[in-house]
Amino acid sequence: MATEDLPEFALPEYREKRIRPDWALSNWADRILEEAGVGVTILDRDGVIIYYNRWAALYMDRQPSYIDDDVRNRHSRAITNPRLDAMFGLFEKGRTEPVRYVAHPRGMRALLVTVSPIHQGDELVGFSQLVLFKEEVQELCQRFDSEGRKPFEKDMLPDGWEPESPNS
Repeated sequence: MATEDLPEFALPEYREKRIRPDWALSNWADRILEEAGVGVTILDRDGVIIYYNRWAALYMDRQPSYIDDDVRNRHSRAITNPRLDAMFGLFEKGRTEPVRYVAHPRGMRALLVTVSPIHQGDELVGFSQLVLFKEEVQELCQRFDSEGRKPFEKDMLPDGWEPESPNS
């Protein structure tokens, strides 16, 4: 179906031509979430945990008993829940940009956290939480700032890489 033939309610990625028209993101969405290399937790609109990926299970405090439980029940610091409620309130009032912050849960490494709203149409239905280790992000940025991209290329491609010549 051509993009101009899409119904008005079609997903933005189709309307904005950011996806191949004959492919559905849902074909691989579960694999993307599981294999993204970051912690992923999905909350419903009320803050109830409905999903977390393997990374979150391995490196964060996520357990099967947390499914269908309010995330607020899992926070041990008194200030955490009022901040969370304020953030959710921003999204409920229409904020669409993610909120980023650093968290340092007890007994864990510091985390770089990005929380984003999830919408279906115009309705706010939940929130995604993406997590990386803060020090890993800092180390990558410091290394890039001091050494440029060459060390990254060497790590990724230890045997080197040469662009194909136009004659090959």
